[in-house]
Amino acid sequence: MRSPLLWTLIASVALLCGVGGWLLTDPATSRSDALKTGGLAGGAVVALYALWLNDRRRRVEEARQVIEQQRHDVDRERISDERFAKSVELLGHEADQVRVGALHALAGLARTRPEYRQTVLDVLCSYLRRPFTHGRYSGLEGTSEQERELQVRLRNGSSEICCHRPMWMDRVRTSI
Repeated sequence: MRSPLLWTLIASVALLCGVGGWLLTDPATSRSDALKTGGLAGGAVVALYALWLNDRRRRVEEARQVIEQQRHDVDRERISDERFAKSVELLGHEADQVRVGALHALAGLARTRPEYRQTVLDVLCSYLRRPFTHGRYSGLEGTSEQERELQVRLRNGSSEICCHRPMWMDRVRTSI
């Protein structure tokens, strides 16, 4: 018999009978008044039980919300850790576009998670300090055909830029 509801009902009936019986011994009170007063005393016990039950539900709900918030924070940290690890991994990729994307991902992570800010800055600085090796810049010249093609493309690109100048540039030049 550990049920609080059962004990509440027993206490309520006992109070109803006790208060009602005590008031019935007094000749100045009527039976209806004794019954009303006893009922109010029993109802007060039931109301106290309802208040206790409501407070217990509130505490359980608050504890559940705290646990849910902790779980959310752990998931957020795990996702941030995965983003950081994947971005650092992609910094070593061969394609330039992938490395640039990794830099943007790290910058976004530093913006949204202040605890990663210094770590991301350290990674970016060490990435920028790495020695840069590229076939074109390391003294290894390409074939003369590749160099010629590059020169042709550069010349064609520069002539297109010169020939298709915006109109505002002409106005600026004439006003000078």
